[in-house]
Amino acid sequence: MSNERVYIVEDERVVAIDLKRRLERLGYSVCGSASNGQDALSEIARLRPDIILMDVLLRGDLDGIEVALTVKKELDIPVIFLSAYTDHTTIERAKEATPVGFILKPFKERELATMLEMALFKSVADLKVREKEQLFAAILNSTTDAILVVGKNGNIVFMNPGAEQLLEISDTEARHLQAYDLFTLANKETGEEYRIPRFNDHNKVLKAHNLRLTNRSNKSFVVDMIINHEVSQNTTGGDRIISFKDISRLDEITDTLNYQASHDTLTGLLNRNELAARLNEILRKSAGQQSSIHALFIDIDHFKILNDSCGTHAGDVLIRTVAASLKRHVHGRNFAARIGADDFVLVHYSLDESGDPTDVTELARVLLDSCTEDVFTWKGKPYPYTLSIGIIPINETFDSEHEIMIAGTQTVLKVHRSGGNRFSFYEQHTGGRYQSLPISEWISRIHSALQEDGFVLYYQPIEPLLGGKERSKLEILLRMKDGDNPVIQPGEFIPIAERYNIISSIDRWVIDKAFSTYARLAKKHHPLAESVFSINLSGGTLVDENIVSFILNKATEYAIPPGMFCIELTESSAILNLASASSLITGLKEKGFSFALDDFGSGFSSFSYLKNLPVDFVKIDGSFIRNMDRDPVDYTMVQAISSMSRILGLKTIGEFAENDTIIRMLGEIGVDYAQGYGIARPKPFED
Repeated sequence: MSNERVYIVEDERVVAIDLKRRLERLGYSVCGSASNGQDALSEIARLRPDIILMDVLLRGDLDGIEVALTVKKELDIPVIFLSAYTDHTTIERAKEATPVGFILKPFKERELATMLEMALFKSVADLKVREKEQLFAAILNSTTDAILVVGKNGNIVFMNPGAEQLLEISDTEARHLQAYDLFTLANKETGEEYRIPRFNDHNKVLKAHNLRLTNRSNKSFVVDMIINHEVSQNTTGGDRIISFKDISRLDEITDTLNYQASHDTLTGLLNRNELAARLNEILRKSAGQQSSIHALFIDIDHFKILNDSCGTHAGDVLIRTVAASLKRHVHGRNFAARIGADDFVLVHYSLDESGDPTDVTELARVLLDSCTEDVFTWKGKPYPYTLSIGIIPINETFDSEHEIMIAGTQTVLKVHRSGGNRFSFYEQHTGGRYQSLPISEWISRIHSALQEDGFVLYYQPIEPLLGGKERSKLEILLRMKDGDNPVIQPGEFIPIAERYNIISSIDRWVIDKAFSTYARLAKKHHPLAESVFSINLSGGTLVDENIVSFILNKATEYAIPPGMFCIELTESSAILNLASASSLITGLKEKGFSFALDDFGSGFSSFSYLKNLPVDFVKIDGSFIRNMDRDPVDYTMVQAISSMSRILGLKTIGEFAENDTIIRMLGEIGVDYAQGYGIARPKPFED
């Protein structure tokens, strides 16, 4: 017994005294008593007892039931009725006060004890239920998500304010309607009607993303939907709970960012990154097949002369003129891209699938003729222009878009050197990517560096911009030793390592060396050991099924504390290897590793991928940041990526922060960290 406080309302003094004695013997504390309703209400409001024993028939203006009704309304204190009467009228009136018990006089002490114990227990349980109901109601009313409870027959049982706003109908009005009267659902991409699948014992919860919901006012929203079929009808009165999260704004921003990331701002054509992705896709799909696809690499002859003499605005107008000419040939599966100042690519699918070049030859002639048809004038003065065109067949000769781009550049350069205003087909020639050093020599050097410690680690600080307690970071960078000469930059050997499947061995070397370097610095209490070390992993390493165990074993070997290492994955490699990236993140996050998505904005740039890639940081691609102090488009892109990342709960890092102005602008936008020459140049670790 916890000495609960009991208040007695009884107009018979002898009965009240006897009741008080019994209660105290049972271990209860009688905090007061009253013989009439008015006194009882006053005292109960002041004393706030745990429970009230209330005689039904009282002298005066108020009987026990009326007092109990007031107590229920104003104080919510449990009441047990005491009465010698059990007539129908008395019982029905007593029900209105919802007492926790009713004891018929005379009663035995054990009956009283049992009733009090059960009543107090029920009161506490009811209080917890009410608190949960109040919390549930507060959540339903405060969330912006639309939540509906639907009955077995599809009728609306309940709608929260979020649903009222989304569907533009009140809860009261909706209860007379079926769910299908309020909205329709369709696949956002295809427009096909979305039908909710049947539920079964193994499928109680359904989730669907990126649906287009249209309400009765014909307003459309992009939503994520969850249907829970596990609800109890006794709890909700319904058969299922449907919730909609309005992601229209997020979807709109994502679409805008995707468009901006894949299209050239000046012309509306595809940009270089999108072209690269599409060329790789063509190579993948057409492997082993007869090619009927050609890439026409197009440059404007003597563009620099016009640009320098008439100004960049005139140059922009000419670029748009050429782009408009290319767009006339973008039909069917054809597409065009701008890949440089005056450099374009038109990918053409020939009607003749045999690979006969006649079709593409005619197209090249039409493009050359368009220069004389679309006479370019500036300030009333005509400026004749011509084109140089290199035609590349997209076939098994090429292993990657990079090789196609090199071939296209070489071919169009040859046309330029011959005077321009003509086209030429690519002529395959021998020779590696690196003319000065054979590929075999590079491969030998890489293997030697792995075996003889021929690599060296550099680092570049990544500093927080917004104050607070954010820990500094540093990115681990790799260089190759070259005797007494300056170190070799990674751009010289990493592409070859990736091409010839040596990159995973390099990544493992970097992981081991970075962990041992951190352990050495930490042992010396070196200031650098206070920073989080960031390691880059390549796409080739992502698909290594043993990489997680390798990293964890090395972390154990060097006693790496949780939270001190971040893994950086490039956006393109992570998305191209989505399953492997997700598995890697899951396996290492629980051990204290954080993750960053590198070069964000340079590739696919879809925020929807981040649902499947639970990274902690987004590193905004340096191509946007490098010129953001001079280019308003780049500034807007950085601002948009920063804002969206903040909405998704991700920290942002600005790469290529080359000067104080850019660093200041990044901080003003809300980017969390900056990295670049404006902070510090890369340098080797001290021995």
